[in-house]
Amino acid sequence: MAAILSQNSSTGFYKAPVSKGILGCMFLTSCALNVPLLAHIKQYVMYNIPSIFQKLEVWRVITSKFTFLETKDLVCGCLLIYYFRIFERRYGSHKFASYLLAACTVSTILELSFVYLLNQLDVQITFLPTGPYGLIFPLFANYFMDIPRVAQTYILGVPVTGKTLTYLVGLQIISSNKESMVAGICSLLAGVICRWNFLQVLDIIKVPKFIAKCFGACLGWILDSSPPVENSVPMGATLEIQRQQQLDLMEQQLLLSRARESRGGNSGRFHNRQQMAQGYAERLVPPANDGGLFGSFHNQNIWNNTFSPTSLLRRNQQQETGTHGDSGEMANGINQNHIDASTPVQEDQVKTLVEMGFERQNVVRALQSCNNDINMATVILLNES
Repeated sequence: MAAILSQNSSTGFYKAPVSKGILGCMFLTSCALNVPLLAHIKQYVMYNIPSIFQKLEVWRVITSKFTFLETKDLVCGCLLIYYFRIFERRYGSHKFASYLLAACTVSTILELSFVYLLNQLDVQITFLPTGPYGLIFPLFANYFMDIPRVAQTYILGVPVTGKTLTYLVGLQIISSNKESMVAGICSLLAGVICRWNFLQVLDIIKVPKFIAKCFGACLGWILDSSPPVENSVPMGATLEIQRQQQLDLMEQQLLLSRARESRGGNSGRFHNRQQMAQGYAERLVPPANDGGLFGSFHNQNIWNNTFSPTSLLRRNQQQETGTHGDSGEMANGINQNHIDASTPVQEDQVKTLVEMGFERQNVVRALQSCNNDINMATVILLNES
Protein backbone atom coordinates (compact mmCIF):
# COMPACT_ATOMS: atom_id res chain seq x y z
CA MET A 1 0.00 0.00 0.00
CA ALA A 2 2.96 2.27 0.50
CA ALA A 3 3.46 2.09 -3.24
CA ILE A 4 0.19 3.99 -3.72
CA LEU A 5 1.73 7.25 -2.56
CA SER A 6 5.26 6.46 -3.79
CA GLN A 7 6.77 8.46 -6.61
CA ASN A 8 8.17 5.19 -7.94
CA SER A 9 4.73 3.67 -8.55
CA SER A 10 2.67 3.94 -11.70
CA THR A 11 0.05 6.49 -10.77
CA GLY A 12 -3.24 7.49 -12.35
CA PHE A 13 -6.22 5.63 -13.77
CA TYR A 14 -4.73 4.72 -17.14
CA LYS A 15 -6.80 1.80 -18.53
CA ALA A 16 -8.96 1.83 -15.38
CA PRO A 17 -12.08 3.89 -16.21
CA VAL A 18 -14.42 1.74 -14.08
CA SER A 19 -12.30 2.24 -10.96
CA LYS A 20 -12.11 5.94 -11.71
CA GLY A 21 -15.89 6.16 -12.07
CA ILE A 22 -16.53 4.29 -8.80
CA LEU A 23 -14.10 6.45 -6.85
CA GLY A 24 -15.50 9.65 -8.38
CA CYS A 25 -19.08 8.60 -7.63
CA MET A 26 -18.18 7.85 -4.01
CA PHE A 27 -16.45 11.19 -3.57
CA LEU A 28 -19.18 13.29 -5.21
CA THR A 29 -22.06 11.62 -3.37
CA SER A 30 -20.23 11.93 -0.06
CA CYS A 31 -19.68 15.64 -0.62
CA ALA A 32 -23.32 16.11 -1.66
CA LEU A 33 -24.65 14.37 1.45
CA ASN A 34 -22.59 16.65 3.68
CA VAL A 35 -23.92 19.85 2.10
CA PRO A 36 -26.63 21.32 4.38
CA LEU A 37 -28.95 21.93 1.43
CA LEU A 38 -28.91 18.22 0.52
CA ALA A 39 -28.51 16.73 3.99
CA HIS A 40 -32.12 15.49 4.00
CA ILE A 41 -31.26 13.05 1.19
CA LYS A 42 -29.09 11.06 3.57
CA GLN A 43 -32.12 9.15 4.87
CA TYR A 44 -32.65 7.63 1.42
CA VAL A 45 -29.23 6.00 1.32
CA MET A 46 -29.54 4.33 4.72
CA TYR A 47 -29.41 0.52 4.60
CA ASN A 48 -32.60 0.15 6.66
CA ILE A 49 -33.49 -3.55 6.98
CA PRO A 50 -37.10 -3.13 8.28
CA SER A 51 -37.87 -0.73 5.43
CA ILE A 52 -36.62 -3.29 2.92
CA PHE A 53 -38.48 -6.30 4.35
CA GLN A 54 -41.65 -4.64 5.66
CA LYS A 55 -42.14 -1.59 3.42
CA LEU A 56 -40.57 -3.29 0.39
CA GLU A 57 -38.26 -0.35 -0.26
CA VAL A 58 -35.95 -2.50 -2.35
CA TRP A 59 -34.33 0.57 -3.94
CA ARG A 60 -32.43 1.09 -0.69
CA VAL A 61 -30.31 -1.92 -1.61
CA ILE A 62 -28.97 0.08 -4.57
CA THR A 63 -28.73 3.58 -3.08
CA SER A 64 -26.91 2.28 -0.01
CA LYS A 65 -24.00 1.17 -2.22
CA PHE A 66 -23.16 4.65 -3.52
CA THR A 67 -20.95 6.03 -0.75
CA PHE A 68 -19.67 5.76 2.78
CA LEU A 69 -21.24 8.00 5.38
CA GLU A 70 -18.19 8.05 7.67
CA THR A 71 -15.22 10.13 6.51
CA LYS A 72 -12.62 7.60 7.69
CA ASP A 73 -14.41 4.82 5.81
CA LEU A 74 -14.54 7.01 2.70
CA VAL A 75 -10.80 7.68 2.81
CA CYS A 76 -9.92 4.02 3.38
CA GLY A 77 -12.38 2.90 0.70
CA CYS A 78 -10.91 5.31 -1.86
CA LEU A 79 -7.40 4.03 -1.12
CA LEU A 80 -8.51 0.43 -1.63
CA ILE A 81 -10.33 1.22 -4.89
CA TYR A 82 -7.31 3.13 -6.13
CA TYR A 83 -5.04 0.21 -5.34
CA PHE A 84 -7.37 -2.50 -6.70
CA ARG A 85 -7.55 -0.71 -10.06
CA ILE A 86 -4.67 -2.97 -11.01
CA PHE A 87 -7.17 -5.81 -11.39
CA GLU A 88 -9.07 -3.78 -13.99
CA ARG A 89 -5.85 -3.37 -15.96
CA ARG A 90 -5.31 -7.12 -15.73
CA TYR A 91 -8.83 -8.30 -16.57
CA GLY A 92 -10.04 -5.49 -18.82
CA SER A 93 -12.75 -2.95 -18.01
CA HIS A 94 -15.70 -4.99 -19.28
CA LYS A 95 -14.72 -8.17 -17.46
CA PHE A 96 -13.83 -6.19 -14.34
CA ALA A 97 -17.23 -4.44 -14.33
CA SER A 98 -19.00 -7.77 -14.81
CA TYR A 99 -17.03 -9.25 -11.92
CA LEU A 100 -17.99 -6.34 -9.64
CA LEU A 101 -21.65 -6.59 -10.65
CA ALA A 102 -21.74 -10.32 -9.89
CA ALA A 103 -19.83 -9.93 -6.62
CA CYS A 104 -22.03 -7.05 -5.44
CA THR A 105 -25.20 -8.99 -6.28
CA VAL A 106 -24.04 -12.12 -4.48
CA SER A 107 -22.86 -10.04 -1.52
CA THR A 108 -26.24 -8.31 -1.21
CA ILE A 109 -28.11 -11.63 -1.32
CA LEU A 110 -25.82 -13.02 1.39
CA GLU A 111 -26.27 -9.91 3.55
CA LEU A 112 -30.07 -9.99 3.43
CA SER A 113 -30.15 -13.77 3.96
CA PHE A 114 -27.79 -13.56 6.93
CA VAL A 115 -29.71 -10.70 8.55
CA TYR A 116 -33.00 -12.52 8.06
CA LEU A 117 -31.51 -15.63 9.68
CA LEU A 118 -30.24 -13.60 12.64
CA ASN A 119 -33.65 -11.96 13.09
CA GLN A 120 -35.22 -15.41 13.24
CA LEU A 121 -32.77 -16.23 16.03
CA ASP A 122 -33.84 -13.08 17.95
CA VAL A 123 -30.61 -11.25 17.05
CA GLN A 124 -31.95 -7.94 15.80
CA ILE A 125 -30.00 -5.99 13.18
CA THR A 126 -31.85 -2.88 12.06
CA PHE A 127 -29.24 -1.22 9.87
CA LEU A 128 -26.40 -2.51 7.77
CA PRO A 129 -23.52 -0.13 7.03
CA THR A 130 -23.92 2.14 4.04
CA GLY A 131 -21.13 1.88 1.52
CA PRO A 132 -19.86 -0.13 -1.47
CA TYR A 133 -18.68 -3.08 0.61
CA GLY A 134 -19.84 -5.43 -2.14
CA LEU A 135 -17.58 -3.65 -4.67
CA ILE A 136 -14.40 -3.45 -2.59
CA PHE A 137 -14.08 -6.44 -0.27
CA PRO A 138 -14.71 -9.19 -2.89
CA LEU A 139 -11.46 -8.08 -4.53
CA PHE A 140 -9.55 -9.11 -1.42
CA ALA A 141 -9.97 -12.73 -2.52
CA ASN A 142 -8.14 -11.97 -5.78
CA TYR A 143 -5.64 -9.83 -3.90
CA PHE A 144 -4.80 -12.66 -1.51
CA MET A 145 -4.40 -15.25 -4.26
CA ASP A 146 -2.80 -13.25 -7.09
CA ILE A 147 -0.54 -10.64 -5.48
CA PRO A 148 2.79 -12.12 -4.33
CA ARG A 149 3.73 -11.88 -0.67
CA VAL A 150 7.23 -10.41 -0.33
CA ALA A 151 8.57 -9.72 3.17
CA GLN A 152 10.14 -6.26 3.43
CA THR A 153 10.94 -6.06 7.14
CA TYR A 154 10.23 -7.70 10.48
CA ILE A 155 8.61 -6.22 13.60
CA LEU A 156 9.01 -8.33 16.75
CA GLY A 157 9.63 -11.35 14.56
CA VAL A 158 6.44 -10.79 12.55
CA PRO A 159 7.06 -10.31 8.79
CA VAL A 160 5.70 -7.07 7.35
CA THR A 161 5.06 -7.21 3.60
CA GLY A 162 3.79 -4.80 0.99
CA LYS A 163 0.33 -6.32 1.52
CA THR A 164 0.14 -5.81 5.29
CA LEU A 165 -1.02 -2.20 5.20
CA THR A 166 -3.69 -3.06 2.62
CA TYR A 167 -5.18 -5.63 4.97
CA LEU A 168 -5.03 -3.15 7.85
CA VAL A 169 -6.92 -0.54 5.83
CA GLY A 170 -9.65 -3.07 5.04
CA LEU A 171 -9.76 -4.16 8.69
CA GLN A 172 -10.19 -0.54 9.71
CA ILE A 173 -13.41 -0.35 7.68
CA ILE A 174 -15.08 -3.56 8.85
CA SER A 175 -14.04 -3.31 12.52
CA SER A 176 -16.26 -0.33 13.33
CA ASN A 177 -19.19 -2.42 14.61
CA LYS A 178 -20.85 -5.81 14.23
CA GLU A 179 -22.94 -4.63 11.28
CA SER A 180 -19.78 -3.67 9.37
CA MET A 181 -18.29 -7.07 10.13
CA VAL A 182 -21.41 -8.78 8.77
CA ALA A 183 -21.21 -6.77 5.53
CA GLY A 184 -17.46 -7.35 5.23
CA ILE A 185 -17.67 -11.12 5.80
CA CYS A 186 -20.52 -11.48 3.29
CA SER A 187 -18.52 -9.48 0.73
CA LEU A 188 -15.42 -11.62 1.25
CA LEU A 189 -17.48 -14.77 0.84
CA ALA A 190 -18.98 -13.32 -2.35
CA GLY A 191 -15.44 -12.69 -3.64
CA VAL A 192 -14.53 -16.34 -3.05
CA ILE A 193 -17.70 -17.51 -4.84
CA CYS A 194 -17.05 -15.26 -7.84
CA ARG A 195 -13.37 -16.05 -8.07
CA TRP A 196 -14.04 -19.76 -8.52
CA ASN A 197 -17.26 -19.04 -10.46
CA PHE A 198 -19.34 -21.18 -8.13
CA LEU A 199 -22.68 -22.17 -9.72
CA GLN A 200 -21.54 -20.32 -12.88
CA VAL A 201 -22.48 -17.02 -11.26
CA LEU A 202 -20.15 -15.02 -13.53
CA ASP A 203 -21.85 -16.46 -16.60
CA ILE A 204 -25.31 -15.55 -15.30
CA ILE A 205 -24.64 -12.07 -13.91
CA LYS A 206 -22.60 -9.88 -16.22
CA VAL A 207 -22.71 -6.52 -17.93
CA PRO A 208 -24.14 -6.82 -21.47
CA LYS A 209 -21.79 -5.67 -24.19
CA PHE A 210 -24.20 -3.12 -25.63
CA ILE A 211 -24.54 -1.44 -22.23
CA ALA A 212 -20.76 -1.35 -21.89
CA LYS A 213 -20.51 0.27 -25.33
CA CYS A 214 -23.16 2.84 -24.44
CA PHE A 215 -21.37 3.80 -21.25
CA GLY A 216 -18.09 3.96 -23.13
CA ALA A 217 -19.57 6.26 -25.76
CA CYS A 218 -21.29 8.54 -23.23
CA LEU A 219 -18.76 8.67 -20.39
CA GLY A 220 -15.55 7.55 -22.05
CA TRP A 221 -14.33 11.10 -22.60
CA ILE A 222 -14.69 11.78 -18.87
CA LEU A 223 -13.29 8.53 -17.50
CA ASP A 224 -10.42 7.97 -19.94
CA SER A 225 -6.97 8.83 -18.58
CA SER A 226 -3.69 9.54 -20.34
CA PRO A 227 -0.74 7.14 -19.95
CA PRO A 228 1.56 7.74 -16.97
CA VAL A 229 4.67 9.80 -17.56
CA GLU A 230 7.10 7.23 -16.18
CA ASN A 231 7.15 4.90 -19.18
CA SER A 232 10.89 4.19 -19.18
CA VAL A 233 10.51 1.07 -16.99
CA PRO A 234 8.26 -1.83 -18.07
CA MET A 235 5.00 -1.93 -16.09
CA GLY A 236 4.95 -4.89 -13.71
CA ALA A 237 1.94 -7.00 -12.90
CA THR A 238 1.58 -5.40 -9.45
CA LEU A 239 2.53 -2.14 -7.82
CA GLU A 240 4.99 -4.03 -5.61
CA ILE A 241 6.77 -5.36 -8.70
CA GLN A 242 6.77 -1.91 -10.31
CA ARG A 243 8.26 -0.38 -7.19
CA GLN A 244 10.87 -3.14 -6.94
CA GLN A 245 11.82 -2.57 -10.58
CA GLN A 246 12.42 1.11 -9.87
CA LEU A 247 14.49 0.31 -6.77
CA ASP A 248 16.61 -2.20 -8.70
CA LEU A 249 17.16 0.38 -11.44
CA MET A 250 18.25 3.01 -8.91
CA GLU A 251 20.61 0.54 -7.24
CA GLN A 252 22.23 -0.39 -10.53
CA GLN A 253 22.71 3.24 -11.52
CA LEU A 254 24.32 3.90 -8.13
CA LEU A 255 26.79 1.06 -8.64
CA LEU A 256 27.65 2.25 -12.14
CA SER A 257 28.10 5.79 -10.84
CA ARG A 258 30.53 4.61 -8.15
CA ALA A 259 32.48 2.64 -10.74
CA ARG A 260 32.76 5.74 -12.92
CA GLU A 261 33.91 7.91 -10.02
CA SER A 262 36.63 5.40 -9.11
CA ARG A 263 38.09 5.81 -12.59
CA GLY A 264 37.69 9.57 -12.78
CA GLY A 265 41.31 10.12 -13.90
CA ASN A 266 40.88 8.37 -17.22
CA SER A 267 40.82 10.07 -20.61
CA GLY A 268 38.04 12.28 -21.92
CA ARG A 269 37.15 9.59 -24.43
CA PHE A 270 36.19 7.31 -21.53
CA HIS A 271 33.93 9.99 -20.01
CA ASN A 272 32.24 10.56 -23.36
CA ARG A 273 31.53 6.88 -23.65
CA GLN A 274 30.18 6.79 -20.11
CA GLN A 275 27.85 9.69 -20.86
CA MET A 276 26.67 8.03 -24.05
CA ALA A 277 26.05 4.78 -22.17
CA GLN A 278 24.24 6.47 -19.28
CA GLY A 279 21.05 6.78 -21.29
CA TYR A 280 21.23 3.07 -22.02
CA ALA A 281 21.63 2.29 -18.30
CA GLU A 282 18.51 4.30 -17.56
CA ARG A 283 16.46 2.55 -20.26
CA LEU A 284 17.66 -0.96 -19.49
CA VAL A 285 16.97 -2.76 -22.78
CA PRO A 286 15.34 -6.09 -21.80
CA PRO A 287 17.66 -9.09 -22.36
CA ALA A 288 16.86 -11.59 -25.07
CA ASN A 289 18.09 -14.67 -23.18
CA ASP A 290 16.01 -14.83 -20.02
CA GLY A 291 12.75 -13.38 -18.79
CA GLY A 292 14.17 -11.20 -15.98
CA LEU A 293 14.12 -7.46 -16.10
CA PHE A 294 17.86 -7.12 -15.55
CA GLY A 295 19.01 -10.47 -16.96
CA SER A 296 22.34 -11.64 -15.61
CA PHE A 297 22.55 -8.66 -13.23
CA HIS A 298 20.76 -10.95 -10.80
CA ASN A 299 23.95 -13.07 -10.64
CA GLN A 300 25.58 -12.03 -7.38
CA ASN A 301 29.00 -13.43 -8.33
CA ILE A 302 29.13 -11.27 -11.44
CA TRP A 303 28.22 -8.18 -9.43
CA ASN A 304 30.93 -8.94 -6.86
CA ASN A 305 33.60 -9.55 -9.52
CA THR A 306 32.59 -6.47 -11.49
CA PHE A 307 32.42 -3.84 -8.77
CA SER A 308 34.71 -5.27 -6.07
CA PRO A 309 37.54 -2.92 -4.92
CA THR A 310 40.19 -5.50 -5.90
CA SER A 311 38.88 -5.77 -9.43
CA LEU A 312 38.62 -1.99 -9.84
CA LEU A 313 42.16 -1.48 -8.47
CA ARG A 314 43.58 -4.09 -10.85
CA ARG A 315 41.93 -2.45 -13.85
CA ASN A 316 43.13 1.03 -12.80
CA GLN A 317 46.70 -0.22 -12.49
CA GLN A 318 46.50 -1.78 -15.92
CA GLN A 319 45.22 1.46 -17.47
CA GLU A 320 47.91 3.57 -15.76
CA THR A 321 50.75 1.33 -16.87
CA GLY A 322 49.31 0.91 -20.37
CA THR A 323 49.02 -2.83 -20.09
CA HIS A 324 45.74 -4.57 -20.50
CA GLY A 325 46.68 -8.10 -19.49
CA ASP A 326 46.92 -11.17 -21.63
CA SER A 327 44.10 -13.26 -23.03
CA GLY A 328 43.93 -15.32 -19.83
CA GLU A 329 43.00 -12.34 -17.59
CA MET A 330 39.60 -12.48 -15.91
CA ALA A 331 37.26 -9.61 -16.92
CA ASN A 332 34.03 -9.10 -15.00
CA GLY A 333 34.05 -12.65 -13.77
CA ILE A 334 34.30 -14.11 -17.34
CA ASN A 335 37.40 -15.98 -18.51
CA GLN A 336 38.28 -14.63 -21.90
CA ASN A 337 40.19 -17.85 -22.72
CA HIS A 338 36.82 -19.48 -23.04
CA ILE A 339 35.43 -17.02 -25.59
CA ASP A 340 33.95 -18.93 -28.48
CA ALA A 341 34.61 -16.92 -31.61
CA SER A 342 32.09 -19.01 -33.50
CA THR A 343 29.22 -17.85 -31.30
CA PRO A 344 26.84 -15.86 -33.54
CA VAL A 345 25.95 -12.38 -32.37
CA GLN A 346 22.74 -10.49 -32.97
CA GLU A 347 23.23 -7.59 -35.31
CA ASP A 348 20.68 -5.36 -33.56
CA GLN A 349 22.57 -5.71 -30.28
CA VAL A 350 25.86 -4.94 -32.03
CA LYS A 351 24.31 -1.85 -33.61
CA THR A 352 22.96 -0.65 -30.26
CA LEU A 353 26.36 -0.91 -28.56
CA VAL A 354 28.22 0.63 -31.51
CA GLU A 355 25.85 3.61 -31.41
CA MET A 356 26.86 4.05 -27.78
CA GLY A 357 30.43 4.72 -28.90
CA PHE A 358 32.13 1.33 -28.59
CA GLU A 359 34.23 -0.18 -31.35
CA ARG A 360 32.58 -2.95 -33.33
CA GLN A 361 35.29 -5.57 -32.77
CA ASN A 362 35.13 -5.00 -29.00
CA VAL A 363 31.35 -5.21 -29.08
CA VAL A 364 31.40 -8.53 -30.97
CA ARG A 365 33.98 -9.98 -28.57
CA ALA A 366 32.02 -8.83 -25.50
CA LEU A 367 28.76 -10.28 -26.80
CA GLN A 368 30.44 -13.59 -27.60
CA SER A 369 32.03 -13.75 -24.16
CA CYS A 370 28.72 -13.39 -22.35
CA ASN A 371 26.53 -15.40 -24.74
CA ASN A 372 24.75 -12.38 -26.26
CA ASP A 373 23.72 -10.88 -22.90
CA ILE A 374 23.63 -7.21 -23.86
CA ASN A 375 23.52 -5.99 -20.25
CA MET A 376 26.65 -7.92 -19.28
CA ALA A 377 28.36 -6.92 -22.50
CA THR A 378 27.75 -3.25 -21.67
CA VAL A 379 29.39 -3.70 -18.25
CA ILE A 380 32.38 -5.42 -19.84
CA LEU A 381 32.84 -2.65 -22.42
CA LEU A 382 32.47 0.10 -19.81
CA ASN A 383 35.09 -1.48 -17.58
CA GLU A 384 37.50 -2.08 -20.47
CA SER A 385 37.28 1.50 -21.76
